[in-house]
Amino acid sequence: MSSSSLPIVTPPRHRSQGKPALAAWVWVLGFCLAVLIATYMIFVEPPPPRKIVIASGGRNGAYFHFAQKYAEELQKEGLSVEVRETAGSVENLRALGQEDSGVAVAIIQSGLASPDELQRFYALGSLYREPLWVFYRGDKPLERLSQLAGKRIGVGPPGSGTYPIAMQLLAANGLIDSKTAKENSRAVLVPEKVATAAKALQNGELDAAFFVAAFEADYIQDLLNDGRVSLLNFEQHEAYHRRFRFLSPVTVPAGLVDLGQNIPRQDVALLAPTAVLVVRKDFHPALVPLLLTTATRIHGKGDAVSEPGEFPSSSYCDFPVSDDARHFYKSGPPVLQRLLPFWVASLVDRAKVMLIPLIMLMMPLLRVTPPLMRWRTRRKIYLWYSDLREIDQRLITGLSGPELDMELTRLQDIGSQVAYVDVPLSYMKEFYHLRLHLAMLQQHVIELLGRADSIAGDPKTQESHEASSTESVDAF
Repeated sequence: MSSSSLPIVTPPRHRSQGKPALAAWVWVLGFCLAVLIATYMIFVEPPPPRKIVIASGGRNGAYFHFAQKYAEELQKEGLSVEVRETAGSVENLRALGQEDSGVAVAIIQSGLASPDELQRFYALGSLYREPLWVFYRGDKPLERLSQLAGKRIGVGPPGSGTYPIAMQLLAANGLIDSKTAKENSRAVLVPEKVATAAKALQNGELDAAFFVAAFEADYIQDLLNDGRVSLLNFEQHEAYHRRFRFLSPVTVPAGLVDLGQNIPRQDVALLAPTAVLVVRKDFHPALVPLLLTTATRIHGKGDAVSEPGEFPSSSYCDFPVSDDARHFYKSGPPVLQRLLPFWVASLVDRAKVMLIPLIMLMMPLLRVTPPLMRWRTRRKIYLWYSDLREIDQRLITGLSGPELDMELTRLQDIGSQVAYVDVPLSYMKEFYHLRLHLAMLQQHVIELLGRADSIAGDPKTQESHEASSTESVDAF
C-alpha cells in the first residue's frame, strides 16, 4: 500500500469499541433477514382471508339467528363476516358448491347431502340438535312409522330440511319406493310448508306430519299443547341411529313442555338430525379453530334437548370431519391462539415452517462470525506491514541521503496514522507490536542517514538526524 492511497488522518473521536462487532452482526442479521423473506415468500402459506361469507337461512329462522351471532363474535377477532340469507339447507349446499358464490361456510342440516356432495366438503362439527317431530291424529298410540300406512302424511316441501329426512325414513319403513322416492299405494304424501301442514293436521286435513324444527318453534309448541294430536314415540330410535348415523337419539322428558299439565305425559324418544357447520375443502386451516372456539361459546351452554358441553361435536356429521377440526376436539385451540390475538397467532403459526431452515442457516453463520470479526480487527493492524516491508526491502538495496529522508518522512506519516487506528483493547498486543516494529524501522533509517552524513562530513545534518532519532524513540 502506498502512502498516497492512505486516508487523511483526523484526530480520534470517542468511538465505541463494539462498532466492529456491531457491523459484523448487522451484516449477518441482514443476510438472515433476506433469506427469511425469501423462505416466507416460497414456503409459507398465504394468510387467512379477512372476510368470509356464511350461508344461513331465512331471516326468521334459527340458522340466520345463529349466523348473526357468529358474525358478531368473529368481528371481535378482526374477521368480517357476511351473513347471506337463503331459503335453507338445500340452497346453502348449492351455494357452497358454486365457486363464484363467495360462500365459504354454511350451516346445513345433516342428512341432506348426496354421496357426491359428501365428498366435496368438510364438516367442522355438529352445532345443535334439530329434533324430528312426527305428530299424528287418532286415539290409538302409534309406535312405528310403518303404522302410518294408508295415511295422509305431510312431509314438507321439496327443498326443505324436512322433506329428505321424511323420504329416507318412510322408504326405510317400506311406505315409499326407495329408488324413485315417490309414494306408492301405502301412503299419501302431502308436500306442504310446515306452517300450513301444522294447521292442516290440527284441522284434520292430514293424518300425520313430519317436522324438523327446534323445540322452541311456535308451531311445535302449539302442536305439543294440542290434545287432538299426539307425538310419535320412536321406540326403535337406536336402530334408526345405527342405520342413519347423522340422526342422534334424544328424549323429551315428561313435563318438559308444561310441568303443571305434565305435557308430555311420559318420556318420548325422538330422533334428531343436527345443524352442521360445513366448509369447502380449500377453507383456510387457521380459521377452523377460530370458528370452533366461537361455536363453543354460542352452542356450548346446551338447550332443551342437549347437555352443556355436548356441542359443537365431531359426532352426528354425515360429512367427513376435517383433520383440523378433529385436532381441535382432541387438543383444543392452538396454544398461540390462546395467548395472542388471532392475526398475530396466525402469522407466527405460518412462519414456524421457516424455523428449521433459519436455524440451519444461523448455525454456520454464528460459527463463522467470531473468526470474521477477529480477521476484520487484525486486518486494521496487519495492513500496515505491507508498507513497512516495502521500505525495509528498499533499504537493503541501498538509498541515497535524499531518498532516506523521504522514507523517514513516510515512516513518520505512517506512525501518525497508526496512532489513530481504532481496535479493541484485547488487540493492544498486536497494536503495540506494530508500533514497536515501526519505531525500529525508523531508528534503522536514522542510523543509515547518520552514516551517510558522517561520510559527507556535514555535522549539522548529523545532529538533526540524531535529534530525529531521539524524538522517534521518545514518541514510542
